[in-house]
Amino acid sequence: MNVKNIIYSIFILFLLNFTVKADVFNRQDVSTITIHNILGYDFQKSLILKITADSIFIPYGFCNDKECPVDGQDLEYLGHHDIFKFVPEEYLIRSNYINPMSYDGMGTTKLEICIVDGRCHSWNYGESDDKEMILFYDKLKQIRTGKSEYQFHPKTIPPLAKVIFDKKNLTSINLYQLIAYPFTEVLLYTITADSITGYPSKICYLNIGKLQCEVKSKSIQYQDKYNIFKAFPTLFLSGSNFIDLREYGGGDNNFFALFKIEGCFNDGHCNIWDFYDVNRDIDDYVNRYHYDITNRYNDDETKEFLSKIMQLYYDTLKSNIEN
Repeated sequence: MNVKNIIYSIFILFLLNFTVKADVFNRQDVSTITIHNILGYDFQKSLILKITADSIFIPYGFCNDKECPVDGQDLEYLGHHDIFKFVPEEYLIRSNYINPMSYDGMGTTKLEICIVDGRCHSWNYGESDDKEMILFYDKLKQIRTGKSEYQFHPKTIPPLAKVIFDKKNLTSINLYQLIAYPFTEVLLYTITADSITGYPSKICYLNIGKLQCEVKSKSIQYQDKYNIFKAFPTLFLSGSNFIDLREYGGGDNNFFALFKIEGCFNDGHCNIWDFYDVNRDIDDYVNRYHYDITNRYNDDETKEFLSKIMQLYYDTLKSNIEN
């Protein structure tokens, strides 16, 4: 074997080694740990626990030994914790999540470990003989049952800002699609008084846990034949009121699409709101956060604005598929 072949072989081995380790996470890069109850399909989720670098959130309150309440008070701990350092090494290396529809059972509990770049490893939450996993699950159980050292308080939702912005100062409206919690946002359109800009990343979706986007070669300019800019609702002038439904099980597999709307003004400030579009025939996922969001948009002006947004989205989506 000559020198050239030796160098080439070493290079190939290096690439293979890098590829094998590409999905290995470091504990210091962990951004969130979430636990969901899964009832059949993944879109039928309910959040049990969410841990970030500086907070621990328990919707409905602490669980007992058999179940978690569905009508309790949301609890939150804000401050330093050391939970991330107990994540088992096996959970940092790979995913090993079995969807309930893959076997006879219709339910499971899903544990998800995400890092700062948005990648996640998923596992079925449960018992184990591994010492690292036993310690990790014990820490999580202490938190879930209120037996940890952390002092929880009722979660408070900040009220809407009282500042009312003037519609004449509105300069642009940005529409984002929200996919793959926690960090993936795809800018779809910027809408101004004169035009609509459709950006290159038009269609994005999750395929076996991996984000895939069909990217167009250039941005596209549209005329605002829907009069979206003029229809910007008075409600959205009242401040920001954004709830990220991905935290509660929405949007992971695009069974219903999640969006974020930015209304930006000439002083550089943007009001941020959310909304989602769901196929009512398959939406048997009962979640009070959905109802809260729906009830915020009960005036005709806001409904008409959101209807125009969705018409633009589906018209351009259909056009991209046909092309």
